[in-house]
Amino acid sequence: MRKRSLALACASVAAGLLLGPVPAAHAAVAPVLHGVGSGDHPGDGLVWVSASSDTAITSITAHLYAPDSAADAPEITRVSDFVPDAGTGFANTWRTTTPLRLADLGTYRVVVDLTDADGDTTTARSTYGYEYELEANLTDLRATPQNPDYGHPDVTVTGGFTVTDPRTGDTTPAANTRVNLEIADDPDATTRTGADGRFTYTYRVTDWAYDSVNAWLWPDEPSYQSRANESVEVSAVRSDTRVTLDATELSVRGGQAATVSGTAEVYVDGTWKPLAGATVDEIWSSESAGAASRPVTGADGRFSGQLTLPRSGTVEVQVRSGTLLKTSELRTVKVYVAQKTSITKFTASLDKYAQLTAKGLLDTGRSVPAGMYDKVDLQYSADGKTGWKTMKTVTPGSFEPDLGTAFKGTFTTSYKGYYRAHFKATKDFSESYSSVVHVTRTPTRITDGNASPEPVRKGRTITYKGKLQHYTSGVWKAYAGQKVKILFKPKGSSGWYDMGDATTRSDGTFGKGFTASKDGTWVAVLLYPNSTHLVSSGREDYVDVR
Repeated sequence: MRKRSLALACASVAAGLLLGPVPAAHAAVAPVLHGVGSGDHPGDGLVWVSASSDTAITSITAHLYAPDSAADAPEITRVSDFVPDAGTGFANTWRTTTPLRLADLGTYRVVVDLTDADGDTTTARSTYGYEYELEANLTDLRATPQNPDYGHPDVTVTGGFTVTDPRTGDTTPAANTRVNLEIADDPDATTRTGADGRFTYTYRVTDWAYDSVNAWLWPDEPSYQSRANESVEVSAVRSDTRVTLDATELSVRGGQAATVSGTAEVYVDGTWKPLAGATVDEIWSSESAGAASRPVTGADGRFSGQLTLPRSGTVEVQVRSGTLLKTSELRTVKVYVAQKTSITKFTASLDKYAQLTAKGLLDTGRSVPAGMYDKVDLQYSADGKTGWKTMKTVTPGSFEPDLGTAFKGTFTTSYKGYYRAHFKATKDFSESYSSVVHVTRTPTRITDGNASPEPVRKGRTITYKGKLQHYTSGVWKAYAGQKVKILFKPKGSSGWYDMGDATTRSDGTFGKGFTASKDGTWVAVLLYPNSTHLVSSGREDYVDVR
């Protein structure tokens, strides 16, 4: 099969137009043959000739010889019924009026006799010969849909071919004949016509811009196909897409992957539908690092990707564009990465007044929590396992990235218990606890405190007595060998005076006498216990001195 336009089919005819007639001269000028052709419709079996001379050409005879015949072979036929033809759009062209009905198709050797009005003659051989061939005509070439989209990605090409045979002049359907389809940006395809000369072929578009689809008939015999109705353009439409995220904020621990998930949809046939098989880009980047996940949506449009971020940041999410898909509008997920924290060197000590002092170091890495989160809770539990209660919240001191930030707090508490420090989790920092510390001191008490006699005469002896005990092994027992200080506050005074010490006996009792001088209040206190006991005081007793 040869593909040619009118201009190509009549190239020899066009030459006559380009050269034009030869100017008149005193000497005889012979006519010039420019070409012989079968025109734009070889199925008609007509012959076209292009020639020029200095005067009008008055006679044309074309001698046709069988294809590939020897130089001395007899002619098959000759034609001389040429008439001027302007239908080609070129000057100096002639065509025959009676169709040739030759026995065989092929390219015939042609010798042309030309005579002009001056009587000058020329006998010339056509360079390319006369192509006697079938004429294939394509009708009703269509592509459905002509504007495919995501919901309709497959294009069906249909059409029909007829063939006109110059040997008979008959036009019939091109039955059971190969058809080549040239599809721009796609591999060429081959199909066949049916008994009615029609063909069908379906392909999936791979270029979102356009495809130019051409159909060519390839019969077994020499043929020519005109370019009329030869191609159709298929212009794909990229459909809108969108992403709906499951969450726009996520919190993870340092080193833990964040799962970014959601649903992708595509707009087709006037409604939003799940987008299947599409790539979703999930990207986080900074000047020095980056992380990405590219999940593919399922049949329900769902996607889920995992990214491990070195620190808090924003992940950008969108459907990647494709042959039939537009890039979706950008969506973002704020991922908070909680940096690892730790509490070290935690200690707790209880003084004799049941004042507990706890301290330690908080390490949050290379950054400092915001002021409202930069706190450490000091907590108490009776058994060290349950019932933890925050006793005091403190703010760490100046930040020390390499050493940790010191914190300290003091509060009144029970005589025994378990203590720990706690840093609450934030979006940017993980939760942490210190080790648990057990702290205890032994409670003491002074019972039966009494100053007598009362009233008492001035100058006489007043004796303060009592009993010192400590709580050990679950019961109160005598606390012997301890110095108990006796204090006196004169009437009208706000201060206490140290009157001396009394040592407790084996049963914990003690007593000491003083000269009565004025009215006032007496009391006994264990003011300086050892490192394992708490202070205590007895009953205050007012004595009237007369």
